[in-house]
Amino acid sequence: MPASSIAQTTSSAVTRLLRQALDQGRWASGEALRQEEIAAELGVSRVPVREALFQLQAEGLLRMVPNKGMYVRTVNAADLRELFRLRSLIEADVLAQAVPLHTPATINRVETIQAALDKAGSVADWIAGDREFHEALYAPAQRGESMDIVRRLRFQVDRYYFARLKPGTRAQGWHEEHHALIRAVRRRDAKAALKVLQAHLAQTERSALAALPPA
Repeated sequence: MPASSIAQTTSSAVTRLLRQALDQGRWASGEALRQEEIAAELGVSRVPVREALFQLQAEGLLRMVPNKGMYVRTVNAADLRELFRLRSLIEADVLAQAVPLHTPATINRVETIQAALDKAGSVADWIAGDREFHEALYAPAQRGESMDIVRRLRFQVDRYYFARLKPGTRAQGWHEEHHALIRAVRRRDAKAALKVLQAHLAQTERSALAALPPA
């Protein structure tokens, strides 16, 4: 394998590990991430760590302070409301296109992912499963550019709010809403699916806002 490919793979792996650590709340909002410390902990050079930090900055998880370094982005109530509004607009549009394109095979994949998510018992499993569920739900639309935006929005919301909530906080609500989405997709009922999705995102937004520390 070319050296550049190895370096890219290492950078991608570091990015995933750091994103997961942010999801789990390892660093508080406004806290600095030190390249040297991360590189030493992961047993890699500073190059892939630096590349990972820039990638996470591009995803909106970190912010750069000139001459100081990378810090965890602070999210406030107004930020969360805007992020969820954007999620609702884009995800509803993608879902509307995806619903009539679903096949028995794609629906089976969504159901399989949800079955695993129903058994998830940790925050990390919830994050991974919920992201995978929505990816599979929207996949038939084949909207690559839209999904890149959706992922960026989700990364910002998930890392902040899952780090502060236990999976059981809204487990029953998520379960019911996800299964309602599956039923609507099976019926090819885009209108019903959109209604469920918008309610799902609205409830999730309220949970996220409730998890914010007092201003």
